[in-house]
Amino acid sequence: MTMDAETIFIDTNILIYATNDESPFQAKSLGMLNQLMTDGIACAISPQIVREYLVVFTRGVSPDDAARSAALHNIGKFIEAFTLLDENRETVARLHTIVDNSAVGGKQIHDANIVAVMQVHGVKRLLTHNLDDFKRYIQWIEIINLDGAPV
Repeated sequence: MTMDAETIFIDTNILIYATNDESPFQAKSLGMLNQLMTDGIACAISPQIVREYLVVFTRGVSPDDAARSAALHNIGKFIEAFTLLDENRETVARLHTIVDNSAVGGKQIHDANIVAVMQVHGVKRLLTHNLDDFKRYIQWIEIINLDGAPV
């Protein structure tokens, strides 16, 4: 499946901020997500984003903890509202190429995988608060910050 130019990939940090009442970025994140959807711009995530979100909100909580339940509820809402882009052989092959050509390693592989998924699915824009993590990929993607401005 190839996305159109109006699709934007949503990084995990945006979803974390949008659903965390204690985040100083909550209002901006929610506002940006609402504006994108109001403007008819398709928002996309991948299974990696779901996993990362769950890691943050279930860390150290018991199975009956309200935070765990809320995280699972939010994941359901994300899957309902956003396009879920598959990770497959093609995305793994693209990740291999990116890692080989970009000299990234360790935790940077998570960001490289996001770029690989975006490229395979034809998504060119990324909404993130972690601008520095993605600047090395600027030749392939457009990075959008919480103010809606390209980096």
